[in-house]
Amino acid sequence: MTPAPAAAAKNTNTAAEGEKQGKMPSRKEKTLDHLKKNLNKWIHNQELRDLSGLNDVPRTVRLLRQEGWKIDVRGDGYVMLTSLAKGVARGKRKAINEKVRYQVFSRDAFRCRACGRSAKDGVKLNVDHATPVDWGGTNDISNLITLCDECNRGKKAWVNSVPSQSMQQIMNNQTVEKRIEALFDEFPNQDIPSLMIQLVSKGSLDWQRALRRIRQRTGKKILPIQDRTGYHYIKEQQV
Repeated sequence: MTPAPAAAAKNTNTAAEGEKQGKMPSRKEKTLDHLKKNLNKWIHNQELRDLSGLNDVPRTVRLLRQEGWKIDVRGDGYVMLTSLAKGVARGKRKAINEKVRYQVFSRDAFRCRACGRSAKDGVKLNVDHATPVDWGGTNDISNLITLCDECNRGKKAWVNSVPSQSMQQIMNNQTVEKRIEALFDEFPNQDIPSLMIQLVSKGSLDWQRALRRIRQRTGKKILPIQDRTGYHYIKEQQV
């Protein structure tokens, strides 16, 4: 009987190695292999889609990151593998059972925590992670919130556009004020949705007060965007 390969060998297999063994590489393996060949280079999702045949490249990238691969993500659809060394798997998703889902809905009065709408307003409600799994969030009920489909899609679009490693560092700050300030420092001259500020505040009800204290203390030009759906930190370029 052929002995099973060591776990370390599994971590370093590439699509090319799979072909040598007569096994066709999966689409995820093709994606990872291409990123390895272009280490520290930005690759657009469309290039990965054309190469691998994947329809949902962002989802595959999320899975690879959860497996421990160090992949940076940009909001304009580019991704980059920054190391050939596979890290420790993190942020594995576990199913949320129906009992916990009901407890979350009931706690949130069966309304979206972001916009306040309910099923009576014609929206579908979901249970989502306040702190995303990729940022170190868990399935503890204190980290679960009710969001409608629309708010959930908006949140996920923004979450998927920022590097999870940067967000983990931001979330490691101990106070609401420090986390919010770190968020704007990390993403200057960009529109940051209010929902994301709430997310970084870990559900704190006084995040707007914390934001006012940051502006008063630092003098930073953090201004509301149209309809107050978010804020924009105007950071002047140093000459």
